[in-house]
Amino acid sequence: MPQQGHQQQPPQPAAPQPSGPGADGIDWEAEAAALDAPQTPRVVEPESGQWADHEVEAFEEPEQESFFGEQDDSRSAERNRKEKGKKSGRKNSGACLVVALVLLGGVAGAGWWGYGFYQQHFGPPPDFTGTGSGSVQIEIKPGAVGESMGATLKAAGVVKSVDAFISAFNKNPKANTIQPGFFTLHHQMAASEAVKVLVDAAGGNALIVPEGKTAAVTYGLIDGKLKLAPGTTANVAKTQVASLGLPPYANGNIEGFLYPTKYSISQGMKPEDLLKQMVSTATQHYQDLNLDAGAQKIGLKSGYEVLTAASILQAEGNNSADFGKIARVISNRLSTPATQGKLQLDTTLQYKLGRTKFTVAEKDGDKSPYNTYVNKGLPPTPISNPGDDAIKAMLDPTPGDWVYFVALSPQETRFAVTFEAFKKDVKDYCSANKQGFDEAAGMCKS
Repeated sequence: MPQQGHQQQPPQPAAPQPSGPGADGIDWEAEAAALDAPQTPRVVEPESGQWADHEVEAFEEPEQESFFGEQDDSRSAERNRKEKGKKSGRKNSGACLVVALVLLGGVAGAGWWGYGFYQQHFGPPPDFTGTGSGSVQIEIKPGAVGESMGATLKAAGVVKSVDAFISAFNKNPKANTIQPGFFTLHHQMAASEAVKVLVDAAGGNALIVPEGKTAAVTYGLIDGKLKLAPGTTANVAKTQVASLGLPPYANGNIEGFLYPTKYSISQGMKPEDLLKQMVSTATQHYQDLNLDAGAQKIGLKSGYEVLTAASILQAEGNNSADFGKIARVISNRLSTPATQGKLQLDTTLQYKLGRTKFTVAEKDGDKSPYNTYVNKGLPPTPISNPGDDAIKAMLDPTPGDWVYFVALSPQETRFAVTFEAFKKDVKDYCSANKQGFDEAAGMCKS
């Protein structure tokens, strides 16, 4: 029973919530409505620079089916699925084609890069083909090796790359025989062809001056090599002797300073250029051998006397194996009473006469300083241009007491201590050369 004094109040309906922001300052209804409403992107208008709402075509969402739900098998649903499949297939095919093209392009680019990398690091070096064309003269300097040769040829346009030349050089078993000198090759040659030319040329355009030749003979060799009229080089040597670089101790005589070796010949070379090269080579070589110091050890006055004695040895000897003994004979004759300090050698008088044969009267009557039968000591100048073997033998003669010798052949030289033993050797020499023998003079009859 209700208590007295209180009336029961009927229930009151709930008051509606006020619209607009709540106590927290957020209008939750507006926010919820915004989430449920379609979204329109906002962009900046390029003309006004103000934000504006722009409608865009919405992407069509594919029908989603429940994993556990049943599939709609109606005809309309089937048509919809087929239509969507065609559209999706067309889109997927286009996308696959683009991807395939991109992949193929990438593979092709990678392949081209890989080929270039291989060629650069592992492939053959750049090279021309064939024997080339035109002509160019190059010089291979003394001491040059494959790399420096290749650099010279590449700079002249003969080969395409230094590496190609080095490769061809290493493959040619005769490449190490390439000698210094001037060579005429072609432009744009295959490296293998260039190496072959250098090998086959055997030193290129060069003049070889043999040991023991006189200046007169050497002049003729120069005229022939440079294709000059006979006597041209001799005239140049005579008129230009002061400018050829002879040392003061030569007293203006070029004999002995046309050093015997190989000289490169360039196009248009003049005889004076070649003579200067020969004199310079000889002078430097004699300094390197220190001839002045060597002269004191063997009882000679100067290095020039060593050179003169060596020139006689070179002219007298046939076999370098005998040079040490012949050097001893020359040294002994300059000091032994048996010859009264006279060399008594044919070669010195032959040099003065300019021929190999002379008479007894000429031997006894010629008073020139080159007649060592009548004059003591050495002649005033060398009588030939000696090589290293003769010079070194003169600086270090073989120990012995020989005073006489005669070369029976290039393979046999006989040495004797007494004059009687020597005359027997000379008689054998004259007989071998079908000449009579002068017993009193101890020489062959002319």
